[in-house]
Amino acid sequence: MSILKEGKNYELLNTCNKCGFCVQGCSVYKEHFNEAYGTRGRIRLIKAVANGELERTPLYEKIINSCLMCEECSKNCPSGVQGHLLVQMAREDLVREKGLPFVKKFPLEKVLPNNNLRKLSFHSFRLGKNIIPQTIKGINIKSLNIEKVDFLSSYKPIQKPENPNLKVGFFVGCMMNHTMAQVANSIVGVLTKEGCEVVVPTEQRCCGTPAYVYGHSKVTRESALHNLDIFKDVDVVVTGCASCGNMLKSYGKLFPEDSKERELIEGFSKKVRDITQFLVDDLKISLDNKQSSLKGKVTYHDPCHLVRGQNITEQPRKILQGLKGDEYVEMPGASKCCGASGMFQYFYPEEATAISNKKVENIKKTNADYVVTNCPACYQRIKGSLEINKMPQKVMHIIELLDSK
Repeated sequence: MSILKEGKNYELLNTCNKCGFCVQGCSVYKEHFNEAYGTRGRIRLIKAVANGELERTPLYEKIINSCLMCEECSKNCPSGVQGHLLVQMAREDLVREKGLPFVKKFPLEKVLPNNNLRKLSFHSFRLGKNIIPQTIKGINIKSLNIEKVDFLSSYKPIQKPENPNLKVGFFVGCMMNHTMAQVANSIVGVLTKEGCEVVVPTEQRCCGTPAYVYGHSKVTRESALHNLDIFKDVDVVVTGCASCGNMLKSYGKLFPEDSKERELIEGFSKKVRDITQFLVDDLKISLDNKQSSLKGKVTYHDPCHLVRGQNITEQPRKILQGLKGDEYVEMPGASKCCGASGMFQYFYPEEATAISNKKVENIKKTNADYVVTNCPACYQRIKGSLEINKMPQKVMHIIELLDSK
């Protein structure tokens, strides 16, 4: 039986009232103005496949995989339809029925879950990027900073504070580990200054987001159980990556409701915090005497997996508005997707570039000197897009503002 008809899955396909609120916020639909490329249209196509009225054709596969998984449709739906989860279910169905092409299968199954292969792939890319074009399919390759030595390989535990208030596990994430080692060090430093004992398990794996969004949940389940085990002895798990945090908090849905694994995983997920959430809500960090490391106007981009995936929007702004020395300016469309969305930007370059250009225009309207975010993928996409458009703004991770020297 197809996954589309398993359990309550088929019932979920019938919850759409076809009102169209989802279409109003869909960035991909606005690049096509074709019903099939909006959530309402995708749900109708998925239901047709479930009913045997439509084959899983290459065009169907292209449309299903064109979703950004930004979750805007799900937030806009008055009936509570989780459109992004229905699209993920359709992708899971495609993987089961047709398998994955090698260009997705190899990185999702072999590279990302394997720390050594992932390290090798990043190093190979770093060595090769100087002899390839500036852009490939709209992605600014030259702007990608690949560390010579990734954070986890170079990390040396620092002295824990006397009488630490919490034992905090730091989940680094693939992108931060290989492209933003200094930010990772800053997170450790800030948490330690706030009285936390920071634990960084070097054997942590990819959170599993890429595999999950492309319908390969088996790989994500394996990563979930591995990460559960290595972080079992900490009070809190903190991450500076919006996508990682969203996935770590969502591990429970990967396992049957009545399974032992689900109970254990949900206990783990309850411990997960985004770095801004942890600092503001849990530690109640005082910003009275904290000086920003920046001087000038600062604006903020909401990562999709933070603002909608985790409902975190106030905490980053409290930090930015509370720091002394900079001027915060709200960006129009701050919560709109930047166009990265993992491998979307590679497989759908025209749509990704158009979406990114709208973000660049919104940044321009702020007259800001700096664009701040807390997602490494958004960071890289926005940085690359600004450079392509010859814009002067510098992109920063939010923790860099707190880690003033």
